[in-house]
Amino acid sequence: MTHVFHRHPFIMIRDLCRITIFSLGIPLFLYYLFPQFFLFFSIFIFIGVVRILYVIFNWYHDALLTTSVSLIAVQWNGFFDRTSSRLEYQNIDGTSCEIRGFRRTIFNYGIVTIAGSTTIVLKDAMNPKRVEKKVMEEQEKFMHHMHASDSNAMKALLTDVVRAHVQTKGSPEPD
Repeated sequence: MTHVFHRHPFIMIRDLCRITIFSLGIPLFLYYLFPQFFLFFSIFIFIGVVRILYVIFNWYHDALLTTSVSLIAVQWNGFFDRTSSRLEYQNIDGTSCEIRGFRRTIFNYGIVTIAGSTTIVLKDAMNPKRVEKKVMEEQEKFMHHMHASDSNAMKALLTDVVRAHVQTKGSPEPD
């Protein structure tokens, strides 16, 4: 089952408040005082709305995805700049989560690090212990499935070897 883990929404509140006050609140107040500058204030408000969308998209698209075979970390750096990295479960060496500070402890967000052939870091992850637990559960499911399929493949290989031996040499005589 695929899970998607995001950064905590609390992270974007500061930026959203600042943008709302300076890019929407002040221009609307000034428009009320000076309605003749409607075009200037409209442009300023439009830029504010685009910046709000940028902050929301940045939050939404910075994510960690667990699939049935690997982890995928997606980093959104702008409207035309995205990066992603993939770490397969058999290459995971370890995981860690870090919650430091009063605010992070109260709102339960922190840093999740998954080390392996590449290191995946999800900063400001919502409920980092849950993220770490889900990653480990998915890794365990994958490893169990892989061992089961390897076992079935080994059984099939041994069966083929025994059949080939019986066809060429015949069945062994009992003592």
